[in-house]
Amino acid sequence: MAIAEINKVQIIGNANIKMDVLSSLQEEGIIQIEKTDYDALGLNSPSSEDTKLDHRLFQLSHTIDFLSQGERKGLAEKILMKKPKLSKPERKKIIKSNYTPIIEKAESLEREKNDIISSNKYLSKEKALLKPFKNLDIPIKLVQLNGYTEFRLGTIPLSEVENLRKIQEEEELWFSVIQQGKREVFLLIIYLREKKEAFEESFKKISYIPYYFTESTIKRAGKSDTVTDIMRKIDEEIKQGENKVIQLDKEARELGLMHKEKLMLVYDGLLNERNKQRFSQLAGETKSIFYLEGWIQIKDIKRLKAKLKPYSESIEYFFRSPLPDEIPPVVLENPSAVKPFEIVTKLYGLPARGSLEPTIYFAPFFFVFLGLTVSEAGYGLLVAILSMLYLKIAKPRGGLRSFLILFAIVGVSNVLFWTMVGGWFGFPIRKLMVIDPLADPVPFLILSLVLGFIQVWFGTFLKMITYIKNKKYLDAFFVQGGWLILLPSLVLYLLLKNPVWGFMALGGASGIVFFASPSRNPISRFFGGLYNLYDISRYLADVLSYSRLLALGLATTVIAMVVNTLCQTALGIPWVGWFFAALIFIGGHIFNLAISFLGGFVHSMRLQFVEFFGKFFELGGKPFEPFELENKYTELS
Repeated sequence: MAIAEINKVQIIGNANIKMDVLSSLQEEGIIQIEKTDYDALGLNSPSSEDTKLDHRLFQLSHTIDFLSQGERKGLAEKILMKKPKLSKPERKKIIKSNYTPIIEKAESLEREKNDIISSNKYLSKEKALLKPFKNLDIPIKLVQLNGYTEFRLGTIPLSEVENLRKIQEEEELWFSVIQQGKREVFLLIIYLREKKEAFEESFKKISYIPYYFTESTIKRAGKSDTVTDIMRKIDEEIKQGENKVIQLDKEARELGLMHKEKLMLVYDGLLNERNKQRFSQLAGETKSIFYLEGWIQIKDIKRLKAKLKPYSESIEYFFRSPLPDEIPPVVLENPSAVKPFEIVTKLYGLPARGSLEPTIYFAPFFFVFLGLTVSEAGYGLLVAILSMLYLKIAKPRGGLRSFLILFAIVGVSNVLFWTMVGGWFGFPIRKLMVIDPLADPVPFLILSLVLGFIQVWFGTFLKMITYIKNKKYLDAFFVQGGWLILLPSLVLYLLLKNPVWGFMALGGASGIVFFASPSRNPISRFFGGLYNLYDISRYLADVLSYSRLLALGLATTVIAMVVNTLCQTALGIPWVGWFFAALIFIGGHIFNLAISFLGGFVHSMRLQFVEFFGKFFELGGKPFEPFELENKYTELS
């Protein structure tokens, strides 16, 4: 309906109560604090206070995440889960509680768990290195012995095995293939130590790569332990580590059940303390006073005065309208029935100063369009019921609440419109249908184009209102007014062939031709205005865009009917036909509901953003962001 009136507020007070005043402003959440122009006012920038709050918040957040890892919650429980409540008096009390031992215990559990996980990863890698030699049936200690013979483990390419056999024939060497891969073989080679240097030269020629047991493997090995024995020991160690991790997770869950909620309360309390410290840096100060300024809605001024009343002897405050060079933030102000549609406006952007706020103007069109594009009354009823149930049970707040209310509203729209032109889960009720788009799509197409023409014409009318508001009277009455007369008159003339409508169309066109161009040269003005008449093709294209209402509506109906046909086919399967039919019916209609609502939302928004908003809406507004209490894990009670 309108943009809320915003005033600049300026507060001056005793420096000793600055943080108390900021706490009060934060609790009320009605002022957007702006950075003070220190130089212009001759004030000092507040010194940065190292409160270490960021580090504490990181510790708390990390600990909460760790204690939440073991939680097993179903989808329904996650959706309906309510946050713990935190009152304003409790907020001040909770941040002074001793929570350090809980964090230290959680950090100790996490550190021990991570050490075990890292150790198990190392053990798994060690086992993987031993795996190629698992068929080695001699003790590992024997391979490590230093005597007259040299025991060597390693690999050579498969293609070099014959060359190794030739070396064996020529020299005193014995080898055994422990395991053969696709491209390499794993070997045990035994030869006299006194010929080590000669053999090493020969090994280089056949690309021999030695393998050595790791120090931990050697320490783990007993006198008669083979590689298989070591791998079994490693498996036992890994299993012990996994069992220990399970025990640590259990302890973490128990710790979380006892203390996680407290940590969440502390986190949100400290989060707001941190925010208060940051916003205090926006104020200017001297040794004895502080000064801060910001924006406030006029309707909230009384609330602010009441909140600051306890400090009346130590502070002064002033209010004024925005100066011409100031750009105040934008707050959309609409009736409760229209307010959920503000989500769509905010997705596009906020209006610039002097532009109309579009929500109340497009909401009826959006309601109708989404009702027509999601062409299933059954889907609409289902979405409306689920949205209202969630609102009732979970009691969400903020943007999620507005979005669910919008879903409930458009669900009702589907029920209203598609009972008259569609069906319920692919089953049309012919007696209630006013238009049957499958039997004859032309009436539905005409309806879509008529709705498009009305919205495009209405957008032009709003453009004229904007020009009048900004005192551009010639553009308002002759140019935009010309289009308002030309468009319907031209359509009626083409339909009725009545000369009266033709003369009215010429009159509207004349206003555009003689006043659309800003040039002062009469000839340039005339031809410039004549060129502006070419915009009639743009209006035609905009109206034709609304034919997508027919396309989307038919698509949803056809897919629903196809799902039902597949169900009937599945019912013909002996014994299990009913089961497959139920799966197809539920899965098919859920899929169709999802893509229909997604497509309906996207294309209905596109019609608003391109065809409607482009006629009159100017972007440029900045959102109103009040200094208020922020809650990540809790809700204010």
